[in-house]
Amino acid sequence: MGRPKKTPIKLVNAPEQFEKDEEFGLTAMQAGFVWFYTEGACGQTEAARRAGYQFPAVAANKMLNGKDHPNVIKAIRVKQDELAEKYAITPQKTGTMLWKITENAYESGQFNAAVSAIKELNQLAGLSVNRSQTLNINANLDSMSKDEIKERLSKLLGVDSDTYSVKDM
Repeated sequence: MGRPKKTPIKLVNAPEQFEKDEEFGLTAMQAGFVWFYTEGACGQTEAARRAGYQFPAVAANKMLNGKDHPNVIKAIRVKQDELAEKYAITPQKTGTMLWKITENAYESGQFNAAVSAIKELNQLAGLSVNRSQTLNINANLDSMSKDEIKERLSKLLGVDSDTYSVKDM
């Protein structure tokens, strides 16, 4: 008998019926194909199948070859550009989202989350910078005197040896 099949998770809710697209001169089935191909989370053959084509692999190839149905390609490009703009991550969108998170967290008493969101906002705005510096030093500290170590550090850090104390070493 075997294990029962899992029902696939529905990622998007497709419209019940597609209508002709006058802007690009598409039929209802072509408009359905464009929607499923760009937003339906499936490949070209599955998009044609869901749009109702009898021979989906052939129909998908004809619609995407650029010769038989050039308007379908144009519609797909426009839809992909719209989706790219809609879901693009920009500093403005990120800042707005972080500010909303800050306000909601503060209002619900989640102060740690609010502080974390404000830290992220400050970083986004360039008000705070995380700096770390790793120096790869090939030196045997056991054989060096304190003055030699101090001189070597001054040279590596580019500062005068008088600017830091023995406690810093």
